Amino acid sequence: MISYAMAVQGNRAPVIEPNDPLFIHPSDHPGQILVANAFDGENFDSWKRTFLQALSSKNKVGFVDGTVEQPAADSPLFPYRQRCNDLIACWILNSLHKDISGSILYCNTAAKMWGELAERFGQSNKAKLFQVKKELSFISQGDSDIASYYTRAKKIWDEFALV
Repeated sequence: MISYAMAVQGNRAPVIEPNDPLFIHPSDHPGQILVANAFDGENFDSWKRTFLQALSSKNKVGFVDGTVEQPAADSPLFPYRQRCNDLIACWILNSLHKDISGSILYCNTAAKMWGELAERFGQSNKAKLFQVKKELSFISQGDSDIASYYTRAKKIWDEFALV
């Protein structure tokens, strides 16, 4: 589990260090878009990977994977943890198509939202596996230059590895 890097001095508010998952950078805000393309129900694995990379860059993955625990309600860290959770929940909602975001809007935590999405869209999709295998079997260079062909083939292989 994550330990919090903070100092509590008397009745003063805790000091959250920049390397702490509870730290929120001044540029972080609820309207921020972390991924370029909103998840619309297709390509969950690639969207998930991109979103986790964005969260990792902000030291916030622990809020969706459960490694940042909820402190006791009387802990001085409770409001900081809640604020981070709400921020991440906004980021998740901002990165989803409105129909999908509406279905998880009332989850209490970012981890619960993440779990709902993974349960619904993260299942191995046999139809998708068939489609990727079909693409792999029919790929050819054709008129493409070698870089374009390699890029297309690599994308299909990487997708195959994730399905």
